[in-house]
Amino acid sequence: MSDQQLIGLLEKYLQGQCTADEQAALESWYENYRTAQMPDREDAQPDLLRMYTDMTDRLKQEGEWQEVPVAVVRSVSFKWRKMAAAAAVLLLVAGAAVWIWSPRANRQLALDTAEGVRKKVSLEDGTQVWLNVGSHLTYPANISSSNREVYLRGEAFFEVAQQAAHPFIIHTANLNVQVLGTRFNVKAYDGEGSIETTLVEGRVAVSRNGNSLVLEPGEKAILKKKTPGNNEKGANSRIVDWGDVLLIVEKVTPEANNQQVSELVWMDNRLEFKDKTFPELARLMSRWYNRKIILTDTFPADYKFKGTFKQETVTDVLKALQITADFNYTIKGDTIYIHH
Repeated sequence: MSDQQLIGLLEKYLQGQCTADEQAALESWYENYRTAQMPDREDAQPDLLRMYTDMTDRLKQEGEWQEVPVAVVRSVSFKWRKMAAAAAVLLLVAGAAVWIWSPRANRQLALDTAEGVRKKVSLEDGTQVWLNVGSHLTYPANISSSNREVYLRGEAFFEVAQQAAHPFIIHTANLNVQVLGTRFNVKAYDGEGSIETTLVEGRVAVSRNGNSLVLEPGEKAILKKKTPGNNEKGANSRIVDWGDVLLIVEKVTPEANNQQVSELVWMDNRLEFKDKTFPELARLMSRWYNRKIILTDTFPADYKFKGTFKQETVTDVLKALQITADFNYTIKGDTIYIHH
């Protein structure tokens, strides 16, 4: 495990965002570290959270830990003047020593978008990233060198600069996407129940737990947990069984009179949905408009919605939906309550 990967995973562990595979990797690292540095300790379970918290708390008390409060890009760095005084604590993360002494070389940066906000960023390797609402991207400050691994929560479109010797890898909670040079979209919001990758041009390989599949341009891969009824194949799709999950590969085509596929219309500031249930639509609109939407009643499963909106307000959309569905809504501050 590289220094930057260790720092990134420790931060994710502290925030409770590690996947099972990432936590296993951290625990394996800790066991190797314990064997080499603390052979007399026989800890039954590695307590990485306590270790990391103790380290940062002590450094904060000594004034050696500084979090930079920047809204869009943030990084965590150490002050230099008392590095020797913190040496005993830094031994706890010996694998991070290179990062500490070379902060520019290995530190992680993060780009966040609030709900209702979309942003574009140019990475140092020339890759262009469009980040959709309510998303988070972590990437190394030295991404122009050999390390081109990023971590995504939410949705983003990538236009990756080609470096044949250094593949670009996007890690999400349950799926990795590896590319050389291409244009594609990744959708991996927490709580959505699926992860989507849509390839516009080039080639990408999606992988999980040793399974891998290469997408061709015009294909979309959807990763879903196995549930009764979700193994029905559509006319333009195929299903790949990956053990506890299914990978559904579909063909995507541009809309009529539009060169853009529906999975990318958010880049044109268009809210579009198809066959969405009320709970799914509430989550989507909450992110899009940065408004809390609460369903106070249970709605029939056959309530499915389809629509495209460009500059309409959230109340405009709700009024349009009322034409086809029987519901009312109440607005109190920033919260919208939907009921029968």
